[in-house]
Order: sequence, then structure tokens, then C-alpha cells
Amino acid sequence: MQVEVDLVIKMIGMIIIGALIGAVTNHLAIRMLFRPLEAKYIGKYRIPFTPGLIPKRRDELAANLGRTVVKHLLTPEGISKRLQQPIVYEAITRMIQQEVQKWTRSTKTIREIAERFVANPEGKLQQQIDQELESMAGAIKAARLTEVLGEGGTTKIKTAIPGMVEALLHQTEQYFDSPAGKMKLEETVAQFIQSKLGGGMFGMLLANVNIVEMIQPELKRVIQGKSTHQFISEMVEQEVHTLLERTVESLLEPETERQIIERMKSEIVTRIPLAALLDTPLHEFLEPLEVRISQEMVPMLSKQMVNRLIEQVEQIMATLDLETIVREEVDLLDTAYLEEIVLSISRREFRAITWLGGLLGGLIGMIQAILLIV
Repeated sequence: MQVEVDLVIKMIGMIIIGALIGAVTNHLAIRMLFRPLEAKYIGKYRIPFTPGLIPKRRDELAANLGRTVVKHLLTPEGISKRLQQPIVYEAITRMIQQEVQKWTRSTKTIREIAERFVANPEGKLQQQIDQELESMAGAIKAARLTEVLGEGGTTKIKTAIPGMVEALLHQTEQYFDSPAGKMKLEETVAQFIQSKLGGGMFGMLLANVNIVEMIQPELKRVIQGKSTHQFISEMVEQEVHTLLERTVESLLEPETERQIIERMKSEIVTRIPLAALLDTPLHEFLEPLEVRISQEMVPMLSKQMVNRLIEQVEQIMATLDLETIVREEVDLLDTAYLEEIVLSISRREFRAITWLGGLLGGLIGMIQAILLIV
């Protein structure tokens, strides 16, 4: 009887010992994935299996994890599909609308916003106006008058020449028909006779003849003649052509140029009150446009952004180099923290592996006990 009790105790002992060996072995194996964190040495010799598997293969783990993420998890196709979902488009739209509202309802003045980027914005604007006016004046001065007036202006001037000549000749004819014109002719004739013939007998004879009455009809006929009209028209056209081919600079005095620039600057400053504009709150300009911007422009902009992202997603991912990012981030993780992450995910599975080792060890112990009995 005593022998049987001893045998049962031995069998139970063997099962318990087998179970303990199996459980402890599996538990130890799991712990050796991470522990020890650093290599251990006895003198100059490194103790085998130190550091643990994951700390020892940390670089390979990081590299493999980076490749896995890029090839199988964060792929261009997967990201493109995600971007095409309405929830992404709606999120981008809301984000942009919120940013737009910050500006359209802002109480900050244009001056306050501009001063973040430029000191004394009003002075800078006036300086820019001066530079632009000087640059524009320089370009205009170097140009010919035809270039400034343009084809339309030049054509109008040339088209107006016949009418101008006609009006000029008509005014000349009326002048010589008028008392003042007759008096001018009489003075001219008298001066001619006096200067050319003097006070001799022939001069006295001509003085008693009304030469003006003789000249007037002939002068009128000459003025009304087609050849006169054609001659004056050609002469005026030639002078106008010469004038139009001259540069603006050749027609302007420096003082006149300065006055024109000052007048233009004065008109710009008068019509565009820079100080008042800079001190105007931003919402006064943008608030009336808020509905149109938010409801029309922002959705269109969001759609374009999403489409553009989808088109460029592969290039963006290549530029970001996600594989390197993942590898570097894993390298930066503390090994103890990495162990905590893995254990937080797989604690139950590791515990089950430990119990499975105990179960298998117990079964092996029981088999050994049975074999011992047999």
C-alpha cells in the first residue's frame, strides 16, 4: 500500500515538475525576446543570448517594419482610395471654411496684418508707387509717340488731318475777307512798296492804286484751289508723321515731366486713400464675400485639392520617404517602451503560451510517469 502511495506521489511530482519546467521555459523564452536590454559581460566575454532578441535585432526590425508599412500598409492605392471618400472631402472643406471665417470676421486692420511682414507698410506702398511711376515714365519717355498713342490714336490723328486743313483754309479765307484781314493786307502791301520801290514816282503811282482789291480775289482763289489744299495737306501730314516718330522724351522738358509725375502721384493718393484703407478692419472688405467664398469657392477649392493630392500621392509619399520615417522613429523608441507596446497588444497571447508550456510540460511528465510505472 505504501508503495502505491509513493508511486502516485512520484507521478504527481513528475507532472508538476514537467508543468513547471514547460511554463518557466516558455515564460523565459518570451522574456528573452526583450531582456536583457543590453549585453552582459563576464570580464571580457559576453554572456550568450544577451541582449535579448529584439534589442539585438533592433536595426533589422526597424528596417523591416519600415518596408512592411510602405509596401503593405500605407500604399499609394490605399491612400488614394481614402482620399476619394466623401468624409475626407467634407473634412477638408470644413477646415478651409473655418480658416476663411477667421479672416472674413477678423477685426484686425490691414495695417496690423501687413506690419507682420513689412515695417511701415504705408511708406512702402508710397515708395512702390514712386518707383512704378518712375519706371512707367521711363518706359513712356523712351517710346515713340506712335507707340504711346497706339494704332487707334495714330489713325484718328491722320484721319483728322483733311478736316483740320479744310478748317484752316476756311478760317484763312474768312480772315482775309474780314476788315482786319484787309487792313493787314494793306499794311503788308504798303510796307512792300515802301521797302522795294521807295518814294519814287512809280511808288507814288502804285500808292494811288487799290492793290488789295486786286489781290483779294486771287488770294481767295489760291486758298480755295485743290492744289493748295493738297499741298498743305501733304505738308501737315509730313509734319505730323515726323512728330509721331519722335520720342516722348524729346517733346517733354524735365520740369514738365516732373510736374506730370507729381500730378499722377497726387491723383493716385487722392483717389486711393492709403492711410484710410490700411486702417480699415479686414472684415469690412471680406465679410460681404463670406457666403460666396464659403459656399462656392471653398468646395471647388477642396475638390481641386483632393484631386491634386490623388494625382500626386505617389510623388508625395516618395518625397516623404515613409520607410525612412518609420525606421528612424522605431530606432528612437526606448526598448523598454517598445516591450511595453508589444506586451500591451499580446499579453494574453503570451500568457496563453506560458500556460501552454506548462500544460505540455505536465503532459510530458505524466507520460514519463506512465512509462516509469510500465
